[in-house]
Amino acid sequence: MSENNPYDSIKQVSEMWEKGLNGLLFQSLDSNPLIQMTKIGIEANSRYIEMLKRNRELMANYMNLPTKNDIANAVKQTIQAEEKIDILEEQIWNLQEGFTLATEAQNKMIGELIDFTKHLHSEWQKATQELAQLTEMKKELEEMKELLQKEKKEPVMAAK
Repeated sequence: MSENNPYDSIKQVSEMWEKGLNGLLFQSLDSNPLIQMTKIGIEANSRYIEMLKRNRELMANYMNLPTKNDIANAVKQTIQAEEKIDILEEQIWNLQEGFTLATEAQNKMIGELIDFTKHLHSEWQKATQELAQLTEMKKELEEMKELLQKEKKEPVMAAK
């Protein structure tokens, strides 16, 4: 039954073709002249591609269009600028924190100066009051001294 089946014979023919083409392919890939021809073709193609790149850059410069390198440089400079901006932002934050701390310290010192001035003022008032009291006491003592001197003189005068 398999001898009469047309699909089996097609399958056998296609397997023979596949083996033959694979063998031919491997032989042609192994051959040194094919490798040399491919190498020459690649070198010629690479020179042609380099020439196209140069011409493209010249035309872009002539037409004032940005090239791939120009865009890459612009992106690189943009990234560097962003990094510098980030550094500057961090420095600004540090300065703001420093100013905040300095302002707090200054406010604390001013508060202490105000408290000290108030204390000095109250002490000055106390000293003024004490001076007034001492002045009064001095007057009273002088008056008492005068009275005592008068009393001493009067009995002495009375005895004379």
